Amino acid sequence: MPGPLERTPDMEGLDPAARAALYKQRASAAGIGQPPSASSAAPGAAAPRPAATATPATAPAAPAAAPAGVAVAERPAGAGVPAKVAEAAAARREQVAAVAKREPAPGAQEQAERLVYVWPHLVTIEFLSAILILLSMVVVSIILQAPLEGHANPDKTPNPSKAPWYFLNLQELLLHMHPSLAGVIVPSAVLFGLIPLIPYFDRNTADVGKWFGTPKSIAICWFTTVYSTIVLIALILFDEYIGVKPLMQNLATMLHAPILSDVNPFGIGALSLPNVIVPTFLMIAPIFVLVLLIRIIYRPDGARDYMFALFTGFVVAYVVLTVVGTFFRGQQMILMWPWDPRQVRIE
Repeated sequence: MPGPLERTPDMEGLDPAARAALYKQRASAAGIGQPPSASSAAPGAAAPRPAATATPATAPAAPAAAPAGVAVAERPAGAGVPAKVAEAAAARREQVAAVAKREPAPGAQEQAERLVYVWPHLVTIEFLSAILILLSMVVVSIILQAPLEGHANPDKTPNPSKAPWYFLNLQELLLHMHPSLAGVIVPSAVLFGLIPLIPYFDRNTADVGKWFGTPKSIAICWFTTVYSTIVLIALILFDEYIGVKPLMQNLATMLHAPILSDVNPFGIGALSLPNVIVPTFLMIAPIFVLVLLIRIIYRPDGARDYMFALFTGFVVAYVVLTVVGTFFRGQQMILMWPWDPRQVRIE
């Protein structure tokens, strides 16, 4: 049986162009080469096609498909994908998975039952709460007679002279470092710098709005509370009985380096070791130690665990400094027990 590219008797009398066209038609029908285009399919349909060539037509097709499959299999997964693109895709998949884990949207009837409107539900509760608080304050003011003090005398300052309780933490800081650092720089950096930046460090949207929304958050918060309390008490005792300025003065005398105790070196107060640099180091170093301990002990799952630790440390510092300034500072703002007779204020 002649092959598709062999010369047959029906080609007698055809010119070379006609024979080439017939060869092309037979090759296409046999699966040799590329499949025919739409323009060449019409002549092929009218031309006679031997039935014997249908069986061998499928034979060459299998080897032709094999190299393409091999080429795809040999290509490594993720080849040519940058690391940043892969990380972004992984983060996006985690966000989608977190959204998928959330509860499905409730129906209209269920949503109507769960809704609590501002009026009358919320306003009524707030109004009743305000009335109860007002009545409680009236009763307390009747039972506990709070004596009014006399007019302030600018020629006589009470001893000790304390700020309102909500500012006693800052007054406690003023006892340990430069007034500009304790009264302006540190509070501004915390309230207007560090706390507002938390959402930019913690970008994960999973469990947003939940108290202790990570599996390790409670343990981290307890550890941070104990750690911060111990460190704060140790720093207060250190500054009360040793002191940064006396320590730097002794070092300056021993090492014959007056710059160690200079409060205004080179005419720049910000470079003062006893007033600025050493207190700042003693304040920042425990924070880095806390972060390192959290990383070693608990191996946080993300930035949110670190944010839990840092914010807990801030709250503990606020509470500890307020308690110390309220109950443990007496005359001359000296550290003493609450039952010490020198706690009585001298007018």
